[in-house]
Amino acid sequence: MPDTGDGEKKSDLGLLEAALFLTPKPLSRRRLAKILDGASLAYIDRLLEELREELSNPNHGIELHVEDGKALLQVKRPYIDAVAHLAPQQDIPRPVLRSLAMIAYNHPMTQADLVRARGNKAYGHVQELIERRLIRAEEQGRTLLLHVTDEFLRHFGLTSVEEFRFHVQVPESEEENPEEERAEPAEGAPIEEGSPCNGESTEMNNTSDIIDRKEVG
Repeated sequence: MPDTGDGEKKSDLGLLEAALFLTPKPLSRRRLAKILDGASLAYIDRLLEELREELSNPNHGIELHVEDGKALLQVKRPYIDAVAHLAPQQDIPRPVLRSLAMIAYNHPMTQADLVRARGNKAYGHVQELIERRLIRAEEQGRTLLLHVTDEFLRHFGLTSVEEFRFHVQVPESEEENPEEERAEPAEGAPIEEGSPCNGESTEMNNTSDIIDRKEVG
């Protein structure tokens, strides 16, 4: 939509802000242009910059984040702890969070390894996390290879899985040996809760605590 005047530009800015407020995932510049009836990408860039400047005012509790051509609104770090309990996904049971923590730290991780570490209940955890769009799965032989999603990163205020690992700060002696071979059990084989797969050591506890508290800043 061409900029034909201050009134129309203000309306476009409001529409762009509303779209970013309601979307559950980052929006590309092309997607925003389509929402604004085919506006040029240059015009979208101007609107995004104007919105960024407006939200940079300390009186605002949210900010605009743009990465790889995709934009989203997010809570400013000083306010995250005070309002995190109001965010979606706060009803995730702690056992499921602990499985999510292990997947995130070992990303990508096979379902077989997760079950070996967390027990047969992990099958249900994986299904719930897929339904919540926090992980995705792809077939790998007789098991599944689990990846965290952009929704996981967005929800926990992360830009990458590496940033998550950085905040975990696991002692080097407890990190997984990448050369260690593991025999994958057949899917559905009975495995007792707590069966060893590197153990639920500091790695497990730290990652689940970070996810549980959303302390990523």
